[in-house]
Amino acid sequence: MINANVVSGHIVKLNTTDPLHFRAEPKIQREKDDVSGSFADMLNGAISKTNDLQVDAESLMQQMVVKPESVDIHQVMVATQKAEIALGLTKAVRDGAINAYRELINLR
Repeated sequence: MINANVVSGHIVKLNTTDPLHFRAEPKIQREKDDVSGSFADMLNGAISKTNDLQVDAESLMQQMVVKPESVDIHQVMVATQKAEIALGLTKAVRDGAINAYRELINLR
């Protein structure tokens, strides 16, 4: 059974019983740069932008079906191609990350 005092979210406090174990020292506080964000933030932003492109293309296609005179076919095609390219790139990044993870796992 896990004690609530030992676990806080994704952080688990470990008891060191051997003097050779790593001691829990405070983490180094780094200043946050405007230039360098975390990889997770960049990835979330890219996925969000891909989703926005997909939603925009879908709404333009629906608008073209309902009111064909209100939308230019070229706008619809450009939006659809942007969404398709963004989704393809997102899939490629995902596949690369999965392959890298599998290679790390196989290093054991």
